[in-house]
Amino acid sequence: MKSTKQLLRWRGKYLINHIVKEILESQIDDLFVILGHRYDEITKVIDPRPKIVNNPGWIIGKSSSIKTGVISAENKSDGVIFFLVDQPFINKTVINTLINEFRNSTDNIIVPRVNGRLCNPVLFGKIYYEKLMNLSGEQGGKEIIKKAKDVRWVDWEDEKLLLDIDMEENYKNLLKNYPSSSS
Repeated sequence: MKSTKQLLRWRGKYLINHIVKEILESQIDDLFVILGHRYDEITKVIDPRPKIVNNPGWIIGKSSSIKTGVISAENKSDGVIFFLVDQPFINKTVINTLINEFRNSTDNIIVPRVNGRLCNPVLFGKIYYEKLMNLSGEQGGKEIIKKAKDVRWVDWEDEKLLLDIDMEENYKNLLKNYPSSSS
């Protein structure tokens, strides 16, 4: 991607603000937005409601953002959900489903999947904070999910949950195939 993903336009707003709006409309208690690269530029346009956290170690890889998120939330919550800014079809229904599954089960990792494929966002219970803090470099939650015995899989029908924006071509295709008027 040549552009900063958070600052891409999606349905009339910056992509980051689209994602923030969906999250804040859910049952989530606190939202921490972890920013690294282009922090100053993004903070000028981001919705002011979430708590903005600077992650100066972003260059290390995604594990540094995960750790920053866990540290931000660890004394305030029984679990954390990790959202990616490049997945515009994350919505409050998915988020609420994950939260409700967590509240109503003994499992400590709640993962949506579409057609058998793991997708985001993923909810990790507090019991996994230490393992999340031990990730390094580009390691993410998949490393933990693969080894965990207490994973609740939530099958999701809408394949759009799998769509993300990794390349300019992905972004152009999403704009073309899912204009503002569609859901």
